[in-house]
Amino acid sequence: MQDSSKRLALRKRELRAETAASRDGLLPEQRERLSALVCSHAWSWITAEKVRSLLAYAPFRSELDCRPLLMHAWAENCEVLLPRVNREAGTLGIHPVRSWDELVPGAYGIPEPAAGGAVPAADSGLPEAVFVPGLAFDRRGGRLGYGQGYYDRLRAAGTAGAQETVRPLWIGLAYNLQVVPEVPLEEHDALIDMLITENGIWNCREEKMLWS
Repeated sequence: MQDSSKRLALRKRELRAETAASRDGLLPEQRERLSALVCSHAWSWITAEKVRSLLAYAPFRSELDCRPLLMHAWAENCEVLLPRVNREAGTLGIHPVRSWDELVPGAYGIPEPAAGGAVPAADSGLPEAVFVPGLAFDRRGGRLGYGQGYYDRLRAAGTAGAQETVRPLWIGLAYNLQVVPEVPLEEHDALIDMLITENGIWNCREEKMLWS
């Protein structure tokens, strides 16, 4: 069992390094073009499903740039929440944000909402859609993050006691080069519901493409 855990941890480290290198290798103009396509797909889905609240992230380094998506959401009066890291507690607080001007450099140098105005996920629940970054994804819904477990704990807190019919959808935003045949997962790793790349929207639950 211990050897198996070590092999899994090693595979995760290797995959993080591989996909991070591939993502870092994109030219700025490629990143901008691909991010715009992904955000266009995501906004089309939001419009079709009449989603009125979402949690996303402030892009950092070579992560997919979700700013076009958030600009659409603000323009259409869709509620936007962004995370704020509490390193001591190892948790994410979620804050309503109305513009990029409300962000400041935070933990790990990632832009995040200034202190104050947090919406505790465990008390208020999560919004209708949660858009998450990551290093690698697969089509069954596997997601490989950065190894800190922030989103896992947020998901556990925000969905505690929630009914299946009202649970938020967890959606990965990624470049297609981040999609791998299989993400190594542990028993406690939760699957995302959808994956959006420049190629379209993949429904991980039903294992089919929604549109491309």
